[in-house]
Amino acid sequence: MTRYLSATVLGLMAVMFFSSGMMDNNGQAGRTGSPGELTCRDGCHNSFALNSGGGSITLGSTNMLNWEYVPGTTYHMTVTVAKAGVNLFGVGLEALTSTNDNAGMLNITDAASTQIKFAAVSGVSRRNVVHKLNGGVGTDGKTFQFDWVAPSSDIGNVTFYFAGNAANGQNNMAGDHIYTGSQVITPAIGTGLEEVDRTSGVQVWPNPVVDHLSIAYHQDGTGRVLAELYGADGRLLAQPLNADRAPGRHVESLGDLSQWPAGVYHLRIQIDGQDHLHRVVRLDR
Repeated sequence: MTRYLSATVLGLMAVMFFSSGMMDNNGQAGRTGSPGELTCRDGCHNSFALNSGGGSITLGSTNMLNWEYVPGTTYHMTVTVAKAGVNLFGVGLEALTSTNDNAGMLNITDAASTQIKFAAVSGVSRRNVVHKLNGGVGTDGKTFQFDWVAPSSDIGNVTFYFAGNAANGQNNMAGDHIYTGSQVITPAIGTGLEEVDRTSGVQVWPNPVVDHLSIAYHQDGTGRVLAELYGADGRLLAQPLNADRAPGRHVESLGDLSQWPAGVYHLRIQIDGQDHLHRVVRLDR
């Protein structure tokens, strides 16, 4: 009898651990609320109505313009879950085509906070970015970072579906708030960026520029990418980009140039150890 009770207790403890761990601390794939999926609230974290309690979930990108993608380009993405007074957050996110297949490739850039998991939905093994155990610790919010490599060709609209958990940190499924959202990404048309490959060098636009300047480029290997802005007199004014990048096509925003007076500037971009020099004209509005 003692052996039977011990086994029963251990079994119940295991169920409680895996239930709370998988659904609260350790992210579960296939719970974004996308077509064919439920959300984390359905049958699990259901103490409150969906998207209630004053919290939020938002998708962002440091180098995607106007929610448009250029085929084959690597985009640096963020998803932020926020709620005042909360210090533990969870996330699940996927990118789907109009027929609900995986769109492009989701890649982990912060292995301490996120991981890739899969969920079989309607015959498709959907690739998800989800949080790790305690990977969502933050004060009033947590920003999860990841990369998305756009499809190698124009496949039409892509939709990001995402869900977040503002957890109470009690290692159970009660008392948590669940937030969901989606964002449609459309193909970039008429930008000419599709031509940025190994032979076309670096593209800088718009030029002339009023405020925000962007670049597109292809990098052969993993390495440091550097961008420096110089005045007409050769004086270094700013270093808007100095970061390691993976192989492939990239689009980067170099920030707001409106702090500088109208005139001629020189942009030095170093990729794969080679310098690319561009003359940039800034105009007043």
